[in-house]
Amino acid sequence: MPVSKEYLVKRALLLVLVVFGVMLITFIITRIIPARPEVLWVGPHATLEQLERARKILHLDEPYHIQFAYYLRDLFLGNWGVSWRTKQPVLFDIMQALPATLELILVAFALAIAIGIPLGVLAALKRYTVIDHAIRVVSVVGASVPVFWLALVTQLILSSWLRIFPAAKRVDEEVILATGFHPVTGFYLLDSLIQGNLDVFVNALHHIVLPALVLSVYPLCLSTRMTRALMIEVLNEHFIRSARAWGLPKKLVLFKYALKNVIAPVVASLGLSFGYTIIGAFMVEIIFVWPGIGYYAAMALLSFDYPAVIGCIIIVAIFYCIINTIVDILHAIIDPRVKL
Repeated sequence: MPVSKEYLVKRALLLVLVVFGVMLITFIITRIIPARPEVLWVGPHATLEQLERARKILHLDEPYHIQFAYYLRDLFLGNWGVSWRTKQPVLFDIMQALPATLELILVAFALAIAIGIPLGVLAALKRYTVIDHAIRVVSVVGASVPVFWLALVTQLILSSWLRIFPAAKRVDEEVILATGFHPVTGFYLLDSLIQGNLDVFVNALHHIVLPALVLSVYPLCLSTRMTRALMIEVLNEHFIRSARAWGLPKKLVLFKYALKNVIAPVVASLGLSFGYTIIGAFMVEIIFVWPGIGYYAAMALLSFDYPAVIGCIIIVAIFYCIINTIVDILHAIIDPRVKL
């Protein structure tokens, strides 16, 4: 195993520093924005006494560094605060919304890998042909198109006009009521399979296809371009020419020797695109009314819900650091030349 304990310790310390920095910056920004969160807490028709009591409960009457100290203390104690909008613990709200976002991102990345890598290999094998030019143009355009515009256009065409896919939500409420479906992990596709509820599985799959396709466009185009460029370079290496000269089957040379040397950099590039995909997921969730972290964060921002906003950003920062660490470890496992 090429991963040392020192590397994991350094990554853990880096995770702590990144989360602390993100939390501090977000805290400062949320305090700069002019708002009256105590009104949201007690309601628009509260008396002056109720507003003052709310300010004391929320520590809004304290200096900023004292407010930040209170927040740090609560964070380490597992208390991420109470959402001023939902009146629920922020950590509870995040845990309720997180599976929806993770399911959407995982399906999007699965589509990107399953479609992007074969397209890149095909473009490399058909280099400088019509197929290659078409794939290159589509990949460049796809990587350049804003995800919110693509989401709106696909929703308009495939949902409103053609009515092929649903326009919003994760699953139809009528199907849940009719089948008595109860989520366990929050991943509807997984939960429905575990419970043997095919009606919910088909309905959830039907709902997730369109937002997942929109979200997968950027990593798909990125993996296609990376795979093509690296495959062309690897196919010109001496060991590939030697394998061909020895008369090895073309598929064996292509998939066992050439593609194996291409996968590691492509996986690394997809890991780096995870941050952009999270931003895209936020926009996709807002447009498709997908009840994930992005939709929750958007509602919190519109309501000046400081604890919820900071909680969302912290959880995203944690996942971003964890995903990058996992990608580095996978890179070292796939490519023995990489030592961590």
